[in-house]
Amino acid sequence: MSDAPIEVECLEDGAIRLRKGSWSDKVPRAQIERWANHYELMHHNNGYAGYLEMANALRRAAAKFFS
Repeated sequence: MSDAPIEVECLEDGAIRLRKGSWSDKVPRAQIERWANHYELMHHNNGYAGYLEMANALRRAAAKFFS
């Protein structure tokens, strides 16, 4: 992934779209915590800080859009 900032968008269906450079992921609302945990595990296994950034961005988005 690039050094571009993470862009976060809440879609009409309640999913969260994360985008960083040319990469993006669409995460269904009901699976946000599961995906955040997965990104944390990937960070733990690979040491890539971008995965931890994605986990944190997902959790912030959930708090912002659904609290």
